[in-house]
Parts: sequence; structure tokens; C-alpha cells
Amino acid sequence: MSRRDPHSYADLDQGRVTHVDLDLDVDFGSRTLSGTATLRLAAPSSGPLDLDTRTLTITNAATPAGVAIPFETAANDAVMGARLRLQLPAGTTAVVISYATSPEASALQWLEPAQTDGGQQPYLFSQCQAIHARSVLPCQDSPLARFTYQAKLTVPEALTAVMAAAPGEKGPGARAGTRAFTFAMPQSIPPYLFAFAVGDIVSRDLGPRSRVYAEPKTLDRAAWEFAEVDSMLLAAEDVFGPYLWDRFDFLVMPSSFPYGGMENPRLTFLTPTLLAGDRSLVNVLAHELAHSWTGNLVTNATIDDFWLNEGFTVWAERRIHEKLYGLEAQALSAAIGRNGLNDALASFGSDSPFTCLKTDGEGKDPDEFYSLVPYEKGFLFVSLLEQTVGREKFDDFIKKYIRHFSFTSITTEQFEEFLDKELPGVAAQVGAQEWIRRPGVPGNAPSFSSARLEHLKGLAAGWAGGARPQVAAAKQWTPEDWQIFLQALPRQLSEADCAWLDGNFQLTKHGNCEILCNWLAIAAGSGYAATRTRTRAFLGEVGRMKYLKPLYTALHKNPETRALAQETFAEHGGGYHPIARGGIERILAG
Repeated sequence: MSRRDPHSYADLDQGRVTHVDLDLDVDFGSRTLSGTATLRLAAPSSGPLDLDTRTLTITNAATPAGVAIPFETAANDAVMGARLRLQLPAGTTAVVISYATSPEASALQWLEPAQTDGGQQPYLFSQCQAIHARSVLPCQDSPLARFTYQAKLTVPEALTAVMAAAPGEKGPGARAGTRAFTFAMPQSIPPYLFAFAVGDIVSRDLGPRSRVYAEPKTLDRAAWEFAEVDSMLLAAEDVFGPYLWDRFDFLVMPSSFPYGGMENPRLTFLTPTLLAGDRSLVNVLAHELAHSWTGNLVTNATIDDFWLNEGFTVWAERRIHEKLYGLEAQALSAAIGRNGLNDALASFGSDSPFTCLKTDGEGKDPDEFYSLVPYEKGFLFVSLLEQTVGREKFDDFIKKYIRHFSFTSITTEQFEEFLDKELPGVAAQVGAQEWIRRPGVPGNAPSFSSARLEHLKGLAAGWAGGARPQVAAAKQWTPEDWQIFLQALPRQLSEADCAWLDGNFQLTKHGNCEILCNWLAIAAGSGYAATRTRTRAFLGEVGRMKYLKPLYTALHKNPETRALAQETFAEHGGGYHPIARGGIERILAG
């Protein structure tokens, strides 16, 4: 037995799945997928083959020639799901598994027409990170088990299927009233990047390698907001080397999508909360684009190495941002990120092992310890390495790192070995062990500053002493300015202070979700009753955990609004993605 991932039953020494062929029927009536998954092995195998499943109904397993393969499904584990053990005949090279998903599949969200922008057709989307692919298909659900795939999705004829893969043919389905879409993913991916959506979806080309998909009502706004994607792609290639995924298309999701974005190769998923109307939140698109190198090409081996994905990608995102918008923009972005990191550190506690970069999550649900720590502490560590050796030398290192490990999934230890080989002595010089394996943020963390940043922080610092920004000047602030200022304000303000801010700047009516969420969190923590109606409505408009968690936390902490938190969740929780719903349930149970 050689399980190398504490969150997977897979033993890759038993046999390694390197390609999957899927033929699935999408049934909105029963809220299930059903069909077959043909798992192709790297080499002929025999004996047990352990796979990950969660709430799947397995009806048959056989070789492609029809020889039955004995199988058994173990008892369900609350974190891991249920192990599916196949007993392979000697020389088995492929297994055909017939199965169906559950209506409660943790990776899938089925939306009624009323939950979509168009309001006429239902919608389905997947979200497989971190260990939810096993609820969509039986697989070796570990980043270590990369695979290519081909897929056929049969959907109601009024709907369109899209997938994080190259689109193929489309035509009538086998059943009346359906049509079938085919896809192929020739580059190997880890299971968490398997992704698709079905709904009333249309598209528009933005450049020779980029296309935006969205519901018809959203398409114009999305195409305008992300019109600069080609300049981002060129800027990223300049830093990291050639883009190896052929196309960078993306899908603007329904509002219940739980993340800012998901970097599925060939079809990134994006929250509609980025459609601010002023292109102020496109840094999230830059983040997902950067994942095309750091995360999708070079992938964390396990969830315990997640910082390798996110720390490098935040660093890469801000390099793209700097290249396009300048050093001050990078400094503001880094300051916003550091504020988020400080909140995460406070939430965990300064000595929590989940504030280390290398974690030990065995036996724990990855969704429970997901936070900004691997993102922002990881960014600080990567930035420290860059500052220590110099940009030119570090850029050469990054390109070599990506070339060396492309299309593989690596551990923190493999990164450290590569770092020591390519940049001898640097790890010791910066105290890498303290950064990687000890909690909190070491004292040699880089700082990012600009005159603008210091001005905004100074205004906020003077608030308690009666200082106020000049109203006319503050009305000209950028969205980033407002984020910095609001994040730096005290978490509890007087009713008069809240009324002054809202009266002068109409924050409760703001259309930028980052600004609105920051403001509503302050108002909730301050007991400012005038914003409660908007807070309740906002929690019904968004499904992004970045907004849900701080607002529900603020409402739940305040005895005056604890009942409001419960009532709001009772009203809107059914529309949240299962991942987000579970996170809010944990907050409200605390």
C-alpha cells in the first residue's frame, strides 16, 4: 500500500489512470449525471485498484471486451467519501464503469431558471476543487493523478454544454429532445480541474486565443469588462514563457459560483461579481490566467502543498498587474492582500498549523481550512526570494522551474530541492524553513509601499482622532483606494461615523462588490442598523465565499444580528453552492 495523498484512497502503485473517456447524460429532472467512465491505465495491471467516489451509484464494471470486473464500495467517510475497489483481471488496460451521480453531489450545482440571469432555462455547473471530482466520476482524485480525457455530454436540446476542453462536434442526442456535445482535453490535468457547465450559454471572441462565454443577458457586460484579456496574456507570456493550453477562454458564471475564479484550463470560470462596470476587478482574471503556468502546468502534489499553486500565482498575478498598470498598482494590490492575510491569521490564531505554508490536513476536510494563507503568505515568500536574488535572476529561475516541472504535480520538498540546486544558499539566507513549516509570518516579510498607499493608510489611522477625508477628494478615489481605506478603518465605528461615511459616499448603494462587502462588514460589526436590509439582500445576490463568510461572521458575532444571520441563511442558503453552504453552516454553528 502506497497512498501518497492523505485525501485520496488512490494507491498509484496499483495502476495509474492516464486517460478517461466519458459518456454522460445530463438529467435536470432527477438532477443526476448517468453513463459510463472508461478509465485507461498507463500499463497492464492486475489485482486491486482503489478509486475515490462520493455519493456515486456504481452499477457495473467491466473490461472494454465485456469481461466483468468484481468491485466493492466501502463505507462512506465524511471527508474522503467511499473507496471503490476493483479487482482487475491480469493484463487489464482499461475499465468501463457504469454509474450515476447523486442529486447531492458536492461538486455539482443545479439551478432552477429563476436562479439564472435569463430566468428561462435551468443551469448546471461543476466545481471540483479541492476533492469533489470524486462526486462526478470515479477517479484517482489526487493532483498526483493527472489524466487526459474525451467526453460526450447529452443535454436538453434547448441548452448548450461547455467544458474545460477543446470543443468537438455537436448534434442530435440519442434520445428525443436532446443534443450531444463532444470535447477533448489533450493536455493532462489533475482531477480538480475537470469542469463543465450546461445552460443557456452564448459566446463572443475577444482575441485570437480568447473567448468569453456567458448567459445572453450578461454577455455584453462581460465582453466589455474583460476586453483587455489579450494584453494580459501577452504580458504573462513575457514573464513566464509560452502559453501551452492553446486557448484562454472563460465563462462568467451564475451568481451562486462560490469562488472569484477557477482556473480550469481552456475554460476558466469567473464570478459575475467581477462585472463592476469599471474594469477595477480584472485582477482576478489575471490571477486565473497566471495559474496557466503556476498551478496548471506545475501543480501541488497534495492539498498540503497548496501554497505552491497559490503563492506563486498571486506573485505572478501582481507581476502581470505591475507590467500593465505600474508599481503603485502592485503596491495597492499587495496591501489589500496583506490585510486579508492578517484577517486569516487572526481567524486561525497565530500558532495554528494552518498558518504554515506546508500543512498537514490528514483527516480534515480541505474546505474547512481553506484560507488566504497559502495565497498571501505564499506571495510574500516568493516575493522575498525575488528581492533576495534580484528580478532578472529570479525570472530566469521561474522559467526554468516551469519548464522543468511542466505537466507534473510536485511536493514542497521537490520545490525546495530544486531551489537549492538552482539558487544555492538562498533558502537558508531567507529562512525558508521558518516560512514554510512554522506558523505566522516571519519578521523578514517584504513590504510594499507607495505614496498613495501611505496617504490612504494615514487617513484611516487618524479616524479615531477625528480626522476625515475631504469629501470632494474621496469621491474621486479609485476602487482600490476605497478598499485600502475601508480595510484600514477600525472594525467598529459609532453610528454617527457610519452615517457620515454612508451619507457622503453612498457606500450602501455601491456597485463594486469589494467596496460594498467591506463596508457592509464594518456596518454589521458596528451594529449600524441602516444597512441591514441591504446586507440581507446582498447575501441573496452573491454566492462567492469571499463575501458570504465575512458578512455572516459579522452578523453572527453581534447578538443583535445573530437571528438575522440565521433568517438570511434560511432564506438564501438553498441557492448557495454546496461548498459555500457548508462553510456558512460551520460559521453559524460556532
